[in-house]
Amino acid sequence: MSIIEKTTHKEKKIVKKRKLSPSILEIALKNVKNNMVLYESLKMFDKNTDAYDHLCKMIMSNKQILANIMKFAMKECKDLTIEEIINSIENDPRINMTINDHDQIVGMNVEDQSVIGACVRYDILFKATLPTKKGKKESVGIFINFEIQKDETPGYPLVTRGIYYASRLISRQKNAEDGFASSEFNDLQKVYSIWICPKHTKEKNDVINVYHIKEECLKNEWHNQVEDYDLMEVIMMYPGNEYNYEDKSHSVLEMLNILFTTKMKAEEKKRLLEEKYAIIMTEKMDQEVEFMCNLSESVLKEGLEQGEIKSAIEHTKNLMESANIDINKAMNMLKLPENIKEIVIKELKKG
Repeated sequence: MSIIEKTTHKEKKIVKKRKLSPSILEIALKNVKNNMVLYESLKMFDKNTDAYDHLCKMIMSNKQILANIMKFAMKECKDLTIEEIINSIENDPRINMTINDHDQIVGMNVEDQSVIGACVRYDILFKATLPTKKGKKESVGIFINFEIQKDETPGYPLVTRGIYYASRLISRQKNAEDGFASSEFNDLQKVYSIWICPKHTKEKNDVINVYHIKEECLKNEWHNQVEDYDLMEVIMMYPGNEYNYEDKSHSVLEMLNILFTTKMKAEEKKRLLEEKYAIIMTEKMDQEVEFMCNLSESVLKEGLEQGEIKSAIEHTKNLMESANIDINKAMNMLKLPENIKEIVIKELKKG
């Protein structure tokens, strides 16, 4: 039985600190077909993929994290509150209702086969319906793609892939259920492809670059309406390696550094996220940050290189409990050497 088909006894017994939305696993179990991005991420547990990548996507799919990034990076969000942005994610703000859902998005189908023979699999893909004027019922639908890129130098300029992804998100709208019909190009909706690159070269520390379409008049001056061509943006984000976390000022790059870059105890990360960014640490969010810290690839690698068997045992145990998988699958996901596996099995059997 795979992780998609069962829940853990531990999850059922959790006493929540606040009234929470269903966990990511519970959502996937209840509505597998519609919970596209998260279901795909959960499903990858059965394919020996990198557990750390999985946890990054889980955390990035939290609406509070997404809303903080959207407010800073997207001009359509700069005048909105975090709560307004959260309520616009996978919801129409024109409907007079308040959604106190600070948990994960449901997401859209992350597998794009709109071009035959050129399938693209996005990390995270969802739609936001954002108000365009304060107090008005006008709104604009935007498709938003987030990518967590561990390898910032994959053999080609990463921004070219970002442009390709954004272009695919434009083209896939034609004659699609969530797009526009026939030649009704006036219904084309804007797309964002936002790339988070925690590991990068030194010169990119604390850098955010935006790539978009810009009008230029080469002869007589005449202008299209901006909304007619402002339909695609690619944003590359490179968090710095160090920040003064006790400084009262804060930035989206510092938040990403706390989440994905700095080596810091889980309790300290959670404190900073709550105090500096008002991120409600739901029980599920709390678990994910804790687990990601424990699963840190660099910590695990350093521990094994130094012969710290205790580190391998703790990581294996954490993964078994969090993902509800057996010891062999957990050790394979952590890519433990065979000689280490024998010791881990022996120690965990002791109880």
